[in-house]
Amino acid sequence: MGAEPLSILHMLSYHLYTGPAEPVLQLAREQRRAGHNARLAVDSVRSGDLIEKAAGYGVPVEDRLALSVKAGPILHLRDILALKRMWADDGIDILHAHRSHDHTLAALARPRRAAGTRLVRTLHTESSLGHSRAWQLRRADGLITVARRFRRDLLERNYLPADLIIAVEGAVDCELFSPGPATGQVREAAGVDIAAPVAGIVARMKTGRGHGGLLDAFEIVSEKLPAARLLIAGRGELESDLKRRVGAGDLSDKVIFLGYRRDLPDVYRSLDLEVTMAPGNDGTCRAALQAMACGVPVLATDRGALPEIVEDGKTGWVVPAGDNETLAKVLIEALSDRERCAQMGQIAAERARVRFRLEKQAIEIEKLYRRVLDR
Repeated sequence: MGAEPLSILHMLSYHLYTGPAEPVLQLAREQRRAGHNARLAVDSVRSGDLIEKAAGYGVPVEDRLALSVKAGPILHLRDILALKRMWADDGIDILHAHRSHDHTLAALARPRRAAGTRLVRTLHTESSLGHSRAWQLRRADGLITVARRFRRDLLERNYLPADLIIAVEGAVDCELFSPGPATGQVREAAGVDIAAPVAGIVARMKTGRGHGGLLDAFEIVSEKLPAARLLIAGRGELESDLKRRVGAGDLSDKVIFLGYRRDLPDVYRSLDLEVTMAPGNDGTCRAALQAMACGVPVLATDRGALPEIVEDGKTGWVVPAGDNETLAKVLIEALSDRERCAQMGQIAAERARVRFRLEKQAIEIEKLYRRVLDR
């Protein structure tokens, strides 16, 4: 942006490469590519793969913080004191908190006369906007939401001036996730014919992600379209229950569990339609963005940022959350017209390349950083 590089510390009290970890690392890497000194502080108490993943992204990890919700009061106090020293001595321009735990520690550590350093918070989930968080939110210099509807909610509460609360859409690596022919390996391994209409969901199998409702809808779909198949990629605490339900019913040969996959581009390209029932812990609805970037239309519910990401009738369909009959109706409509799905997928890929670029996201966030520093 033609301005002085910034020193940015992202705070993320996670130890695993899950939830908002990938979007945060993508942002930090993009900021470093732009010349900023962006680094990351993570949960250093629990063992996990996040530090290793950060190294793969080329993002340095700050080792002076425990930053763990499991750390206990003594380590929490040490973190507050360490943040006070960092705030005063390290020349940090932006402390960027990504979880409520990070935000609370930074707010408590903030000196009364804090010159220079500013506190910015990304609110990745709808729950982080709750009125019970008012103490935290009033102590931020800038707020970032993942949906315009969330920004409007915050503006009504008058926490900050309008130009210091922004909505930034999620981003996707369009080099990794791009249109192209499927290898055929996903369908072959799943025992799915190349001519079969296929929908898929890529999401952790946990409460709130909508797998049960999708199975309810797909029971209706299978009666109307016996050739249709549903692929489920991921893992989670509900996996055994979902498999038992499928195995005990009429969907045993129509719903295929793919397990945890690293070949996600090929998974998406093997689908006619991707289904996202609810946002995940990062709120950016990564599966929907990735599918669109791969040229696959998305069937989404109207939760979180999804109705803003998916253009109903153009790049996919948006249905009311919890309305499984409408969900089934749209699934039947989409899977009955694979040519239309392919056409909508082309539009989705074009939209993704323009709207959901990592560089665009980083620029919008840097503009907010500059505004809070100017104040």
